[in-house]
Amino acid sequence: MKELFKRVKEEFGVEIRNENDMTNAWKLVEMLKEKGWVVYIITARGREQVDAWHPNYGSLYAQFGEIPYFTSVVEGICVTALRVGELEANGTL
Repeated sequence: MKELFKRVKEEFGVEIRNENDMTNAWKLVEMLKEKGWVVYIITARGREQVDAWHPNYGSLYAQFGEIPYFTSVVEGICVTALRVGELEANGTL
C-alpha cells in the first residue's frame, strides 16, 4: 500500500497517510469530478468497490473487463485516480 500512496503523491501531490485517510483521498475524488468523472463508491461488509464513469468514455473498469473491488475505499480511490491519469497520459481521454 505504501507504494500506491507514493505513486499518488508523485502523480497528484496528494499525501495519503494510510488506508483510513479519507480526508486526503477525497481530494482525488474532487479532482476526478472536476475532470468530468462520476465516482461511484459502494461499501458493505466484505465489499469495497470504487468505479468511475465519464460521458465520453463510459465506465472505467468495464473498459478493462474488471470488477473494481478493493481492500479499502481509499485504495480504490487511489487506484481509480491513477488509472484515469494513465488514460490521460496515453491520450486515450
